[in-house]
Amino acid sequence: MSFSRAESSADPAQALFGAALELLTRREHSQLELRRKLAGKFSDADFEALFERLQDLNYQSDQRFAEVFARSRVLRGQGPVRIRQELQQRGITSELLSHTLERLEVDWFALAQEQLQRKYHSLINMALPRDQQAKERARRQRYLAYRGFPSDAIRWALDEK
Repeated sequence: MSFSRAESSADPAQALFGAALELLTRREHSQLELRRKLAGKFSDADFEALFERLQDLNYQSDQRFAEVFARSRVLRGQGPVRIRQELQQRGITSELLSHTLERLEVDWFALAQEQLQRKYHSLINMALPRDQQAKERARRQRYLAYRGFPSDAIRWALDEK
């Protein structure tokens, strides 16, 4: 991380603001992410004043971050369980998280089935012995669970495929 221009500023608050802007020009960040990234260089900084200023200027928004992040994860084929977990790790509140996931309007069942078809191009071979069929089904369940799909979407995708 390069904060050289920001560090040369005489005013510590302005240096902090410049460093935050430098990060925000690359991509959206949550408040928690910004705090973690900036805390090393600016340990005694007034982060509350920084976030207030950034939000007043509409440069930083946890809501906008959550929406952009969630959409990008859906495009990667990830399910709501994983998206929720990753957003929580980035400091997004559960209320904002629920609101964001509701607004996505994604058919999680269809997305789970799409991911299953993309990974496994064929159905489970019914000519296999039962125990091997069960192992293959379990493998596909684990794959979808890892991607963050709820159990009902996983069952539906496996039964539809």
